[in-house]
Amino acid sequence: MRKALLLFGNEIDREKLVESALYLQNNWNFEIIPLYIKDITREKVISTTGNGFLLGGRAPILSQGWDEVEKVGINSIKKVLKEKELKSELVVDIGIVSDVVTERMKSCDLLIMGKNEVFNERTISILKGNYKSIIFIGDKALTSMDNIAIANDDGVKINRSSYHYTLIFPEINKFTSLVINKTLEENSLQAYLQSKSKVVSHEEIKTDNYDEVIEKIDQYDIFIMGNLSRSYFFEKIIGKNGIKLLEKSKAPIFIG
Repeated sequence: MRKALLLFGNEIDREKLVESALYLQNNWNFEIIPLYIKDITREKVISTTGNGFLLGGRAPILSQGWDEVEKVGINSIKKVLKEKELKSELVVDIGIVSDVVTERMKSCDLLIMGKNEVFNERTISILKGNYKSIIFIGDKALTSMDNIAIANDDGVKINRSSYHYTLIFPEINKFTSLVINKTLEENSLQAYLQSKSKVVSHEEIKTDNYDEVIEKIDQYDIFIMGNLSRSYFFEKIIGKNGIKLLEKSKAPIFIG
């Protein structure tokens, strides 16, 4: 049985996140492990004195307030799991989020997590530390994998993501290779997938309006991208399009 870690705490839409996990459980025989992590780094609060000095330390009153908020959040997660009839029990852990995820992913095939409108430090640290595949869920739940697009620049990272996707979902045989604002001298990825008996259609998108690209991608059930973790900060600074897709697209995104 395939196993997926379902991480809560960053999602735009919690119901969509749970619906996606249910789809993988009911249609692809995944065991789902729901997880919420109490982030110990949130206890370190920066306070400002009257003299303008910054003091790092623990703030018991603020910490106690956060504990109450966290209890409400955990109960809300349990309620959604119950309403959606995802019967796996919520695991509550404590630690540095990226470290806990990395450790727990040793026994899992896939990480499912929600994305936010802007990639925050929490998401960046998970991306940088995680060594297995991730599905990001935003405004659109994963409810089908009949219509799959690959962001194909014929590079090493997208080849790796596509390879990992086919390892996790060997039953899937049909893909669309989307080449976005680029001319490929050769298409090694398409040839590789076809050598594995996959049916791959090829499509090129050329436009200066990136909203049109995102609109196109959102028509698919899931979108496969290359791993951006190693160059995230560079790409964020110069506004690379891969980051725009991660932040703005509604479609579920797979990164291997």
